[in-house]
Order: sequence, then structure tokens, then C-alpha cells
Amino acid sequence: MTANHVRVVVTGTGCISPIGQTAAETWSALLAGRSGVAPIRSFDTNGSHPAYAAEVKDLSPEHTALPRRKLKMMGRQAQLAFVAVQEACADAGLSDAPSLDRERLGLILGVGMLNADVEELGRAIQRMRETTGKQFDQAAFNRAAACELLPLWLLRHIPNLAAAHAGIAIDAQGPSNTITTGCVAGANAIGEAARIIARGEADVVIAGGTDARVTPLATLRYRELGWLSTRSDCPPDAVSAPFDACASGFVNGEAAAVLVLESHVHAQRRGARIRAEVAGYAAANDARGMFQYDRGGRALRTAVARCAASLLRDANAIDGLFAPASGVRQLDVAAAAALDAVPGLEGPIAATRSLAGHTHAASAALDAVAAVQALGGHVLPSVRNLARPIAPLRFSRGERLTRALDSLIVGAYGFGGHGAALGLQRWHA
Repeated sequence: MTANHVRVVVTGTGCISPIGQTAAETWSALLAGRSGVAPIRSFDTNGSHPAYAAEVKDLSPEHTALPRRKLKMMGRQAQLAFVAVQEACADAGLSDAPSLDRERLGLILGVGMLNADVEELGRAIQRMRETTGKQFDQAAFNRAAACELLPLWLLRHIPNLAAAHAGIAIDAQGPSNTITTGCVAGANAIGEAARIIARGEADVVIAGGTDARVTPLATLRYRELGWLSTRSDCPPDAVSAPFDACASGFVNGEAAAVLVLESHVHAQRRGARIRAEVAGYAAANDARGMFQYDRGGRALRTAVARCAASLLRDANAIDGLFAPASGVRQLDVAAAAALDAVPGLEGPIAATRSLAGHTHAASAALDAVAAVQALGGHVLPSVRNLARPIAPLRFSRGERLTRALDSLIVGAYGFGGHGAALGLQRWHA
């Protein structure tokens, strides 16, 4: 991506996901076809469906860089983001870069829906009922909540605090923003961060997405809306089936994934390893309906086509694509129609949600991290649980490709008709 001849490059990645504690572990699991879908550990699922999800495992100070003294102020989205940002900074060599101008270091995150703590609120309601004997009494609830809720409870439920916690930890004094466009938020964050650098408003911006919706309330909401798969006729790791005719909805997931974006001049000046270049970004909207997708995937088609045009200026073909399919039939049909029309796409199509579940605001960012890992190699992750494809597209089966991957597109598509795409290519000086 260029503006005034500024090229935006990737110098680091960070990721914590249902299939790995780091970006490297996540990539390794994708290539190996290891699923992160398993029985839910974080809350009691007795009598409820589904009883499985794609959870991050071992999210604790003992297994990550989380600061124990701040955990009471950090929601799970913020905790996941904190871990991913710390890894990305170390990977990019920012942790030991004393000459870095902190006023030109930014942080932009896509963040999803924040869920109320059912257990904590439940204790307050129970205390109220014991005190008054009534079904609900506002004044009594206020008194009970004052006793049961932590004084810093609200801080765990403010969307921008994921970026705030991570930004304070790395002393990022430059542009900071939080984007809440649902499943497309991670792609929007990376794209907008690249534009900030291209305009010359920052030297380095860490950007991506974080989300944690594996909660009792989110499970109930999605199930009642009919978006969540509740299959019990197969093992949990076989449920998430993007682009498959038998798919019955998405598997809920959680993750955080970020890229360190940097102007190429700044990266070269400090001797950073350049991993990839952000060569395109576009966003659009179906403008169709809250729960209805344009059958041709208009927003996704528009965004991907614009990214393809940017990539094809420097490449002969698009070597592969990470698709936003999640197992929701209507969305997958629209996405397949959009991808069928991508100009110059010669490589296979991957769909990581078949292994990592649907990580919502983190999903496109997770795909972007995977795309950076894939560039220069000869393989994309296989689309798992794909027995009866709904479209005659070239889906990745994990086969070794004849040429190295030089240019990739990451697509993002979500509820409300939001669409976006990122164009990433191998760095060529």
C-alpha cells in the first residue's frame, strides 16, 4: 500500500488462538490440521447445547505474559490482546528499540461484543432476592451489586480498554483506535493502520483483532438466532464445516491476532526483518439487510476485487486466498459467489475457521497472521470437514504448490453486510 511513495510492511506477528499460544504454534496447527474445537472448559454446560467451542487454552500469567496485578481490570478480550501484542513487539524487535519515537507508535484493534459476567451478576441478583423476596427491585439490586461486583468491574467491559492496556504496556503514544465492525473488525483495523502509516502520521502501528465470546450469554444468543451449530451427531472437531453442504452454523471461538505494520523506510533504518508488504486494502457493505446477505456477496466481491487489482500491478496472479466462511449457510453461499469472481485468482482457497472456529473480530486478523506465515512457502492450510462443497471453487487440501506463494488476499465478511479485504505480498525491495 502506497501513498506519497510510502510502502507499508509487516515486521512482526503475534497470535494466541484455540490452536496455539503463539503465531508460530497457530500456523503449525493449521498446517497439521489440528482442531481447537473441544468441550467447553470455562463454564458449566450441563444441560445446554452446544457443549463445545474453540477456546484459548491456558490463558494465565503462568503460561503467558499477562500481568497478574492487572487481571481484575482486564476483560478476556483485553487479556488475549495483551498477549498477542507482547509477542508481536518481541517478534518485530520493538521491545529493545530505545530509539523508537513512542509518539509515532500506534495501536489499533478490532474488538467484538463484550459480554456481561453472568456469574457475578447472578450473585448480585440472588442477594437481592434473599433480601427483598421480590423478583426484581432496582434499589435492592443496586445495594446488592455494590457488595458483589468488583469496584473495577466496569473496566472489564469497555471496548477500547483492550487497546489501552496493551498500549500502556508498550508505551504507544501515537494513534490509538478501537474498531467494532463485528467479524470484519480485524481486517478494518489492519487496513486503517496501514493508511495511517501511508499518510505519514505514524512510523509503526500494531493492528489486528481480539474477541472472546465463549460465554453462556453469547452461546444462548447465537443459538437462538440460529447461527450457532448445535450438532451432536459427530465429534466436536468435525462440526465446523465452512463451504460444506452439511454445515449447520459456526462453532464459537476466541483469539487475538496482530501485525506490526511499519513504513519500509523506518523498518530498513532500524534494521528490522521485513516479513511481508501490505499491498492493498478495501472495505464495502452489502447495504442489504441486518441478517440478509447479497446473494452475490457484493461487499466481499467489491473489496476483494479492489485488493486483487492492487496486487496484480506487481504480480502475474493471486496465489491464494483466505476466505471468511464460517459454516453459516447464507454467508458461505454469498462468500463463494463473491470469490468465484475474483480476477487473477489462480491459487487455492483456505478457510481457517474449520480448525480455529469463528473468532469473530479476531478472525480476519488471525488469517492475516497466517497469510504472513504462508508467504514464501508452498502450502496453504487445508479446509477441513469439507465433504460436499457448495461451490466448484479450488479449495486448499494442503497440497504442495508448484511455486512459492508471493501474493495472498485475506477476505472478511460479516453480519450487517460488512465486507473487507487485505492484499499481502512477499517483500520485494
